[in-house]
Amino acid sequence: MKKMIWKSFRLGKKVFWWIIFLLFLMYIFYLVKTAEGFASKAIFGVVGLSVFAIVCLFEYLKMIYEKMIYALTVECDIDSAKRLKEKLQKKDLFHGFKKSLVIFDALLLLDEAKYSDCLDHLKKNDSFFRSTLDYLFIYYHTQMQCFFFLNDFDKLNEVLNKISKLKNTNKKQLRGLFTWNEIDGVNYFAQNRNKKSYDTFHSIDTTYLNNRELTYILYMKAQCLFRLEKKSEGFRMIKEMKKIGNTLAITQL
Repeated sequence: MKKMIWKSFRLGKKVFWWIIFLLFLMYIFYLVKTAEGFASKAIFGVVGLSVFAIVCLFEYLKMIYEKMIYALTVECDIDSAKRLKEKLQKKDLFHGFKKSLVIFDALLLLDEAKYSDCLDHLKKNDSFFRSTLDYLFIYYHTQMQCFFFLNDFDKLNEVLNKISKLKNTNKKQLRGLFTWNEIDGVNYFAQNRNKKSYDTFHSIDTTYLNNRELTYILYMKAQCLFRLEKKSEGFRMIKEMKKIGNTLAITQL
């Protein structure tokens, strides 16, 4: 169902932009046709077509980028996401997607269970992630997940304290990034308050979560159930997670 919604959205967006491109191209031809003198026609033609070519290249790259994000977050297909990333890097002549790939690489390393490498990547790009509040939140959230899977609860608690301070900021700036219930659930888990942790994870509205996000939530819920000695429910949760998570490394843990 979620895949159908995503595909419909992408198709509608693609049709919209092709209509815009067609109208722009028609306008260029109109300017060339109505311009007086060969020099004016040549200028309008060269400038117009150059702009059109650059815009088309950008939209083509954006299409690859969106497919890459879709492959990782909806299809949960790491190999496909990596192939699309390589394709994007080769075609991105002006390095316009360089910053976006910094964030993507952090997610990819996490999904490959390369937690130490992911932490090194975050540290290497520390100044970038601190450039905006949204990026800083992604930085802390990714650290939180890495320390969770590394079972480093001392570092996990340090990061959770940093994240809690962001609650006092303008929440509109952080809206839609992550759910606070997930963070609270991890916090309760770190405190060994397993029933409270499970209930908090369970209260998350999964309607708008992509498959990648849902996979991680299901895994965390399963860990709570194992701690609560509810192994059959925990394994059922793991089975459900593996169906959704596809090739994410978390499905093999």
